[in-house]
Amino acid sequence: GPQGEQGIQGPQGEQGPQGEAGQDGADGQDGQDGQDGQGFDEMTQYGSITLNLSGTRPDGEAFEDSNIFKFTALQADELVLNSISIDDTDPDNTLYGFIVQRFLTAPDDASNNSNIYFELGFTNIGESSEEFLGGLVDINDYAVIGADNKFFEINDLYSNPGLGVSDFEFTDLVFDAADNNHLSFSFSFMVTAAENDTGHELTVSGDVDVYLLEEITP
Repeated sequence: GPQGEQGIQGPQGEQGPQGEAGQDGADGQDGQDGQDGQGFDEMTQYGSITLNLSGTRPDGEAFEDSNIFKFTALQADELVLNSISIDDTDPDNTLYGFIVQRFLTAPDDASNNSNIYFELGFTNIGESSEEFLGGLVDINDYAVIGADNKFFEINDLYSNPGLGVSDFEFTDLVFDAADNNHLSFSFSFMVTAAENDTGHELTVSGDVDVYLLEEITP
């Protein structure tokens, strides 16, 4: 007999399940590290100071802050700020004077002036009669920046003995003239609210690991 007419097309079947994702391609190779800027090695070769601050911001929020100051100013007239003087004219006591300044970033004439500065005196380092004679720590143009992008500035000089400073401690003091005047120590002290820029009690601590310069005079 005659061929029957084609029936109506049936409804489309349900979509099959999605196939599994293919594997991620391999990561590309890391690019090469950029070169340090000109002068970086020269300005950082004399060691660094780590500064830790703990306290309360001027707005009442607690904070912890840590930074490494590792740049030395290298102009000849600035090198006195990274220097040692030794006076051994007294047969019983050798006097040591240390001046150490480190910048947070590469120093220049116009800006980048954030720095920490130490001026310290000792007698008879490494002997049983070793004594700390006093000194000062100066933090200049340093901004503490919070995770909330609020900041405050510290521009303070703390001296020992001095106003508002307590619990001043030096530990692990080592000075080795034979190793290019290598000086290292840890430090810690408290500052009262009235004597620091936070307006609250502040704990200052850190580590110094530096090489000092000694001027040759005629």
